[in-house]
Amino acid sequence: MRYPCVKFIGHTMSFVTFLVMILISSITAQPASQHQISAFNDIFSKYKDFQGDNSSQYPENFVVRISKPEIIHLMLSLWIIGMLWQEVKQVYSAGIYDYFDSLYNYLDVAVLTLYITSFTLRYTTIMKVNMALSFFSNSASWEELANKTSMANSQMYWLIADRSYWSAWDPHNIAEGLFALANVISFTRVSYVLPANELFGPMQISLAKMISDILKFGVIFMVVFLAFMVGLHNLYWYYPQEMRNHVKFMNNTVNTQDTPAGKYFGIPHITFRTVFWSLFGRGETTAVELGEYGHIFTQTVGYWIFGAYNIATVTVLLNMLIAMMSRSFEIIQGEADTEWKFARSKLYMEYIKDDATLPIPFNIVPTPKFFYNTGSFCLRIFRKKDDQDEPHPIHPGRVKDIEMFNISPGATNSPPERRGPNWQTNSRAANQTKGIKVFQDRIHTTNGFVRNDSDPSLFAEKLTYKRVMKRIVKRYIFDVQREDDTGECDFDEIKQDISSFRYEMLNHLTQRQREAKEIFDRVDTMEYKMDTLMQQQSLWLKAISKSDSEFKLSNFMDPKGISKAATISQESAIYDCNEETSEDVGESDRKSNVGVLHDIPEEEKHPMSTEHKLQRQRADCDKDECDTEEITVELNKNGNNECDVVDERL
Repeated sequence: MRYPCVKFIGHTMSFVTFLVMILISSITAQPASQHQISAFNDIFSKYKDFQGDNSSQYPENFVVRISKPEIIHLMLSLWIIGMLWQEVKQVYSAGIYDYFDSLYNYLDVAVLTLYITSFTLRYTTIMKVNMALSFFSNSASWEELANKTSMANSQMYWLIADRSYWSAWDPHNIAEGLFALANVISFTRVSYVLPANELFGPMQISLAKMISDILKFGVIFMVVFLAFMVGLHNLYWYYPQEMRNHVKFMNNTVNTQDTPAGKYFGIPHITFRTVFWSLFGRGETTAVELGEYGHIFTQTVGYWIFGAYNIATVTVLLNMLIAMMSRSFEIIQGEADTEWKFARSKLYMEYIKDDATLPIPFNIVPTPKFFYNTGSFCLRIFRKKDDQDEPHPIHPGRVKDIEMFNISPGATNSPPERRGPNWQTNSRAANQTKGIKVFQDRIHTTNGFVRNDSDPSLFAEKLTYKRVMKRIVKRYIFDVQREDDTGECDFDEIKQDISSFRYEMLNHLTQRQREAKEIFDRVDTMEYKMDTLMQQQSLWLKAISKSDSEFKLSNFMDPKGISKAATISQESAIYDCNEETSEDVGESDRKSNVGVLHDIPEEEKHPMSTEHKLQRQRADCDKDECDTEEITVELNKNGNNECDVVDERL
């Protein structure tokens, strides 16, 4: 029974048996003949005498309440006692604060409270019935009942099984109500063992995570629900029949009728019921009408309030709840596998520890372990005074966890560092598992430092498998939380870096675009200036050519001048040929006159549009071609004349 798997199976089967007994108690019907007054011969004979005298008031035979506990209820009581003992042991071993860290422990406390209260009231009712049977076992009691004494009437109340004669707060009614609530919580307790299953475990984890969304929605819904409920009740509080009877002036046909508004919204708890069921589409559309009353304004306001309530709750809030739960389910589903494995490990941890070995109800049977623990507890009480006289070590700051060195209460509580590296554990530590021994051997090579205020029982308890596994789980949780925090911080830093880099790049691109625009403007201006210079150069060349031709004509009679003119004419002809074959006159001028600067006319310093530039260049080119042709013709003519003159002279 010490194996965790066997313990898990045993406790699970015990809980399933408890649920089966609840089902049996619900579907089992006891025959009425077993609880009739005729089943009690002594009492029935006296009742017949009493009934003969009061035949008009009492029947010949009637059913009495249950006077003995049923077998199924006794078995359920046995299981409840075992559950109570198990929870007491868990509180004793873990402590009150650690006990209430788990939600299932709250459920256990609620279930035990409801079951104990229910069965206490049930058994109290049975005792009252037996006392009433004892009271009516003599004839004098029946005579008191005939005289209608208060004592006899109160005792007769506990015999009648007809609930129409019962009080609204009868103990048996309360016991059954608490038992029904406990049954609901008991079946929800099945979710505790669901993480062991691969199919239902992740679903249970997802459902548990969505409870927070349901609670958030519950707060908002309660505000809206109370607002409309109070408004509708304050609007129709006068119209119930009971309230109108207090203030009616005289009898009339209107006051004798019950209006729908007074029926559904006149009383607070009826208003709550109407508004609640309207949330699920079970409300009446005519619930706000006033019947024959002529209060049209009140009825119209009621229609508006009731319609706004249905829109706000059914259309808005319920759809919002569905959307929130869907979103939460999608988020949780990504981590469902990890969450399920962690929950399954926690479930296994509960059955690895030493306590709660036997399942319910066998745990209430005393075992040798119980007597051993009881004796040890008594010895610790007697030795408490001696232990208080011993000095306890004080470890400031961060210290070695001396639980890992398994110091017994009677040993000297000195740190292992003071004992030397070759210290030995006591005889009880030799019986520990191999894993703990390895853990102790590696304590000097690992990070065994913890805060001395992290655990109140740091110096009192020995190292156990449970404590080691608990630390491993906590370490895993801290690592996961640290990774999540680090990831979020890194993600925020990356976002900030990307944003800053984006703005820097935008500023850089804007600056580069501005600089490129300035460069393009300068290039356009430079091109315009170069075109102007090339045009000026071409004009100067034409002017020089004209001056050379005039010089030739004036000096053709001089032999030196004739030879010089022939040379100039030859150069001019070569220039004209180059000018005609070149596609762009400006290119040749630019190549031959690089570095030559001339004054630019003031009206031409301003940049022009591209279309205007092209038109002007075409006009200049046409003009240059015409001038070049005229100069060429004139030079050829002059050259021929010079040649004729030279021939005549020869």
